[in-house]
Amino acid sequence: MDPRPKATTGPQLNISDAPGVDANRPVDDPVPVESTPAMSSYYYVNSPEIHQPTLRRSKCIENGDGLDLQGPLEIDGHVKSGGSINFVGDFVVKEEIDAYGAISINGSVNSFGGIKAYGNIELNGYLGARDKIKGYGKLKVVGSLEGTELEIYGNLSISGHLRCRRLVVYGSLTLIGPSSTYTVDESEEVAGAKLRREQEADWDW
Repeated sequence: MDPRPKATTGPQLNISDAPGVDANRPVDDPVPVESTPAMSSYYYVNSPEIHQPTLRRSKCIENGDGLDLQGPLEIDGHVKSGGSINFVGDFVVKEEIDAYGAISINGSVNSFGGIKAYGNIELNGYLGARDKIKGYGKLKVVGSLEGTELEIYGNLSISGHLRCRRLVVYGSLTLIGPSSTYTVDESEEVAGAKLRREQEADWDW
């Protein structure tokens, strides 16, 4: 007899397992969702340690046209652009991030100041924000976002997890996939529909 333990598999996630999902509903049909119950206290969770011996440092970064930033980089001041801002890699920003265009994050950003974008905000990775996030376009989260206050004028799409104290969305809120969640600890206001989809529709973004 083979003494090695047999491999086992855990429970399989299914879209019908999501809270409030009708098992008889077609999987491609969007269903209403609610946030997970608010917790009694709020904890700001940092992303995995990104400070390396070779971490570069910079003061304020400004550009009238647009910025393409490559990490790892710690910025002691603000980041402002008259166009879009693209973050690639790991960043720590001590003051505000302000873009007249869009903000794109591919990696991780820990922000200690406010974040404002007149275009869309697209996250692929991790964003930790200790001040308000205000987006005049859409917000797309693929990964994890932990913040205090979010005010989004467009639609909010979450493929992963979002947690904040206060959430205001003037568009719709969509969870992508059966394991995506969002948690609001204090107050939530979503003007549009709240849905769950198996995958994001091409026209949603």
